[in-house]
Amino acid sequence: MAYYWKESERVFWIAVYVYVTVLIASAVPRAVSAESISRPATLAELSWAAEGNLPNERIGQAQQRLRDHLQWMEQHLPARWGRMGLKERGEWVFQSMHDQLLIGNYAEDQNLLSEALLGGDYNCVSATILYQVLADHAGLPTMAMQTRGHVWCRLLSRPELDIETTCPTWFLLEPHDQDQAPGIQAGDAARALTARGLAAKIPYNRASLAAAKEEYAQAIQLLDRALVLDPQDPAAMKNRVAILNNWAVRCVSQHDCDRALELLEQIEAQQGGETQVGENERRIVDTVIQQWCREGRFADAVRLAQWKPGESRHSVRSIYETWIEDAKSRGEWYEAKNVLHSAMTALSDDPLAVAQLKRQYRHLLPG
Repeated sequence: MAYYWKESERVFWIAVYVYVTVLIASAVPRAVSAESISRPATLAELSWAAEGNLPNERIGQAQQRLRDHLQWMEQHLPARWGRMGLKERGEWVFQSMHDQLLIGNYAEDQNLLSEALLGGDYNCVSATILYQVLADHAGLPTMAMQTRGHVWCRLLSRPELDIETTCPTWFLLEPHDQDQAPGIQAGDAARALTARGLAAKIPYNRASLAAAKEEYAQAIQLLDRALVLDPQDPAAMKNRVAILNNWAVRCVSQHDCDRALELLEQIEAQQGGETQVGENERRIVDTVIQQWCREGRFADAVRLAQWKPGESRHSVRSIYETWIEDAKSRGEWYEAKNVLHSAMTALSDDPLAVAQLKRQYRHLLPG
């Protein structure tokens, strides 16, 4: 039995078909976009981001220089590449890097990948990043390694091979000479670095340079960038507390007490537990209270003493006493009486202190 579509039904199903087709078509770019967003960033991409606000033109030039070298590698791979061991391949990539890219000099403070590519100067950070990028393109398994103040690359061959990326003649050295390198000497103290951790060394090292010049605001900004990349880096967290502390000390010496307290709050928020920082904090609090009392900011001094009990030789009671004496010296007897009342309220948990204040300033109390 034949079934004939009504015109209304035919229009309905055509509309459904069009709607579903549009949904599928619109989902395709979203899927592609989501895939690109979820793709892990490469070490090179992380390094560009870690370098910060460099001119787009210069970053573009560095990226092009890197692409040109990667293309050169593809075109000049040894004919026997497939039969070469990992050590030989690693040496070939290493020599191509030093022969064609790192043609400048070792420069202790040159952390930037872009500068290594465009200027040829390098340090252990920029050289290790560049070698890992090239080795990854060549399909070589590597891992960045770290010890105090130094990074290098480890080729995951059998056996594993540590490579001092700043030494152009590394593969020509005798084994006993290689054994003197900082990375080899580190032994079990060496720590593996992720790609994010290695890229974070760029702003981390730049922060140390800025702090040495007492450019504390810039140093903190750079360390914050490093901690975004590697939030668990203990050295970065420790240095951040130390720099905030030094910054606060300088603010106190410049009589900028409000800024010093803001910095102390940041230190406390980060929960730095260094003994030296704690001692400095006590000196800072003590100096700020003294400064505020000299400026007549007694209420602020009281609040600080209450916020940091035991952090200053000035107690809440002694600040109130100074305030009362200051009001009396200015002939402000009404203010002195109000301050005494505030002091007794603030110290209500200490009946002995209240009784002593009453006896000390009985002439300010009614009848």
